[in-house]
Amino acid sequence: MERTAFRTCPLCEATCGLEIEIVDERVKRIRGDRQHVTSKGFICPKGSSLKQLYEDPDRLRTPMIRDGEGHRAASWQEAYELIDQRWTEIVGKYGRSATAIYFGNPNAHQFENNMALRPLVKAMGTTNVFSASSVDQLPKHVSAGLMFGHPLSIP
Repeated sequence: MERTAFRTCPLCEATCGLEIEIVDERVKRIRGDRQHVTSKGFICPKGSSLKQLYEDPDRLRTPMIRDGEGHRAASWQEAYELIDQRWTEIVGKYGRSATAIYFGNPNAHQFENNMALRPLVKAMGTTNVFSASSVDQLPKHVSAGLMFGHPLSIP
């Protein structure tokens, strides 16, 4: 069966429109959606490589846990239990301010992830929230302001 799916590229804040050709439930081709209101058919090399990224045999498909031998595959249940155990230990020993959450590309540009992040941050009780903007974009503006006299003077 052949079909076309229209999606928004999740890799950066441009959120370009994608036209995805699917044959027998496998991605055949990804290209820019010419009808997309802002990107008008353009996608960058990152967006056009999503098929290869998805099919890459080295792509992680399961959680990995570091142990004495390196890393090993784990179930989601085991990974979440380990996160819960270690997070509880850290908060118990150092307090909630010792924890932080980072969300960046592509996570910050997916609606469903943004819907989940707010309650997660609230439940964690930390004010240490970082994103691609706080560790990349905002420092770029500060340095441009210091070097060129205006924060938007990015050469």
